[in-house]
Amino acid sequence: MLKLTGLTFAAGVFPLRGFGSFKNAVRQTDWRTMQKSAFDPERFSWAISWPGQVSRYDLIYYSPPMDAMQGIPLGNGDVGVLFWCEESKIIAAVNKSDLWDDAPFTEFHNWDKKEEDYNTTLRHACRIVIDFKLPIFSTLYLTDFQARLSISDGVLTMGSSSPFGKVTFKAFVDFNTGLLSYDLKTEFTEALAVEVGVERFGSRTFSHWYSQINRDASIGTAGTNATVDDAGIYIHQKLATADFTVAGKVLTGSAVYRREHSRRATIVLPSQAKTETGLVFLVSDATNESNLEMAKKSLDKVQSVNAFQDANREAWRTIWTRSLMDYGDDYLTNLWYLTMFYSIASQRGKYPGRFNNGIWAWSRDVQNWNHYFHWNQQQIYWPLNAAGHHDLVEPYLNFRFDSLQHARDYARKHFKIDGAFVSDVTDRRGYNSSGEQENHTPIAEIALDFWRQYRFTGDKQFLKEKALPYMLDASRFFVTIFVKESDGLYHAREGTGYEGWIKLKDGLTELTYVKALIQATLDALKIAGKTIPEATTWKELILNLAPMPLVPAGDQSVASEQGKFKLLRGNNKNMTVATDQIVAAGWGIKEKKWLTVYHPADDAKFQDFNLLDGIFPTVASAPVFPSGLIGLSTKKQNPALFESLKTTALLYPQGVTGWDTQPIVLARLGLSEAVAATLARYPERWQIYCNGWGHWGMENEIVKDAEWFFRTNQVSDVSDPGKKFPFPMWPFRHMSMEGMAVFATTLNECLLQSHEDIIRIAPAFAGDRSARFMLHAVGGFKVSAQINSGTVQWVCIKSLSGNPCRLQLPWPSADLYIGKKSYMHKVEDGIALFDTKINDVFTIVPKGVPIADIFYGNETAVPNETARLHASGKAKIGLPRMF
Repeated sequence: MLKLTGLTFAAGVFPLRGFGSFKNAVRQTDWRTMQKSAFDPERFSWAISWPGQVSRYDLIYYSPPMDAMQGIPLGNGDVGVLFWCEESKIIAAVNKSDLWDDAPFTEFHNWDKKEEDYNTTLRHACRIVIDFKLPIFSTLYLTDFQARLSISDGVLTMGSSSPFGKVTFKAFVDFNTGLLSYDLKTEFTEALAVEVGVERFGSRTFSHWYSQINRDASIGTAGTNATVDDAGIYIHQKLATADFTVAGKVLTGSAVYRREHSRRATIVLPSQAKTETGLVFLVSDATNESNLEMAKKSLDKVQSVNAFQDANREAWRTIWTRSLMDYGDDYLTNLWYLTMFYSIASQRGKYPGRFNNGIWAWSRDVQNWNHYFHWNQQQIYWPLNAAGHHDLVEPYLNFRFDSLQHARDYARKHFKIDGAFVSDVTDRRGYNSSGEQENHTPIAEIALDFWRQYRFTGDKQFLKEKALPYMLDASRFFVTIFVKESDGLYHAREGTGYEGWIKLKDGLTELTYVKALIQATLDALKIAGKTIPEATTWKELILNLAPMPLVPAGDQSVASEQGKFKLLRGNNKNMTVATDQIVAAGWGIKEKKWLTVYHPADDAKFQDFNLLDGIFPTVASAPVFPSGLIGLSTKKQNPALFESLKTTALLYPQGVTGWDTQPIVLARLGLSEAVAATLARYPERWQIYCNGWGHWGMENEIVKDAEWFFRTNQVSDVSDPGKKFPFPMWPFRHMSMEGMAVFATTLNECLLQSHEDIIRIAPAFAGDRSARFMLHAVGGFKVSAQINSGTVQWVCIKSLSGNPCRLQLPWPSADLYIGKKSYMHKVEDGIALFDTKINDVFTIVPKGVPIADIFYGNETAVPNETARLHASGKAKIGLPRMF
């Protein structure tokens, strides 16, 4: 019997093999039918056993991941390692967040043919290939297999049995140091020499693989040198402006280090049937110093990984216990936890992991799209503050702040104004692509990201030193888009809706973001105790701003019925709404009319709506999200506008791409039934890989990436763009983190909203379902609650900053306690208002319910042991036995 991190493997004996739901004490006692809970208000913690609280959402494979896109990812936020199997091998693609190869030019053009494959790009570190020389992972010969990604501590365990023998394997990337550790055990029927190869074959980036490529195959292949000595193996890579080194050695057992050639070195384990070997690998930071020698010294210091293991477990536990999610649906909750794991594992480095593949690029140096695309990149961070992961947002904001001077220089050079401009496409240094100047919104959206970070953390030093300077430069640029016309109102000049190309006047995105940005900047100035001369002009602008454009949806989309209106198209067909008015994207300058994002299809038998090509699909959602300008408070403050946004959200198609904000918008508007239906379908539409990874692409197209091995596309050679030729797509498959983040944000928003400085519990949670959570709220609050059969049982709030609290009561009246003592509070229009001190814990229950009825004691939760199949049958988490 071989013990492997709590899992026992014996030839032919493995636990549950198929799809299913986890079985544990939670489900046996069924908290969903109980009024009491496992939440302890005195300690402000969920008394659920560790690590079961998180490991019940582990990723379980009962068949080997035979492809990189089925792979099992590890990471500490800076170093990322993706594991998969190929017949006789375990392959690990190793990446690091700072291995950037910089272009010799600054400003660039994303589609410039001369620049194709010469842009600033992130390079991979290496591949580590363990070759057992026997087809022990082939389904022809497997008798048993199990792999587990333990998300509670970021550890991969794997066991395989075949007629040729058994292998057990354990790996983790240390949370604090990025050190990659392997434990390897074999028990074969005959002696053989296992080889652990470390190789690096650089390549072209292929950022536009789907349309144009550079056929010069030598690009990216230079500067690699593999060496060995008595202490280990090394691959040193020269980049344009820095170098890095991969180093590895055997910690336990014996081995021979052998240089194969300039791009590969091998650790050869002794020829024997049974082996027990420990190996470690490290990737140096990218520096201009002699990092080869530094890497050798760092590797020499590692004599054992025992000390790393304890610290690694504790680091993961600390970060996980900031929040808890149980949406009442095991599959959706599992996806939320995997999304959080991938964010933690990819967003803690010097540079943020990109929206495409995170830090798990698998096909050499291929980097689909290659750059930081603003719309896509920002989405990774949307769910993180509510989950308490403010630190994961910091690398992204640091990247944006560090490149602020480039944004200022660009605004002066190209727009002849003060302030700062950020293109939708930038490289890691912050230089803009010069082909996207008509999209004005990225700088405003990024500034509001800084503002959101402050509102959650209350960090005034961050506000004064980073957030406010960025917001001021964004505001100074953004107000120049507006001009006061003869009607006395400020109108937006020519621009596009997000990434679109149709030129609009009074574009919805620009009207939305100038108001949201200026309001936030004026608030930030007040908090920081600063004044600026422009403030008076800015206030006048937003007080006299052109109104948000509204137009009738048209009688093909909405029918009038006895003073109300019925939707005739879309997923919510036949639903009654209060108005037929919807928001327009803006006034088409060429078209000379108000344009909407979608319009009725010519043949409704086949399609409900057509997208107006040239206007970005999410423009109509901008006032609600991510701007936060419109929310549930608008329902009282401006009911006509609220109802128009509601009709827009319900009428338009839901989630036309993985990065569509529509599910979040439905939650922000409290449309619980619509958002529940959207979430129920989400996995089958956007989660196309069994490890929980998602995709951005158009529905029905994205599946081709996962299933069509022989798929080709017609592309052009940049040296002869007039000719097209077929090009294989399989080597360029990728995952996208945007859809995963939209999904996780939607779950958060269903259970807790606070963006309007009011804490709302379950504002978009549908029907008689049950859930429980611990999430973070704007103002520095940590909030826990339990919902049973559609009824909020209790709310518990911890004040982290000592700010006044405003809670929308989920019942007609309530009792509020601090500890076990009754606490006085005001109630205005259903909102409880009370002062707080740092670390105060408040328990709120329905009037007359004793607080002793909340906590019943500890709850036992056990690790997941199954692969999960979504109810649609079209998505899964993990792999069942398939041999």
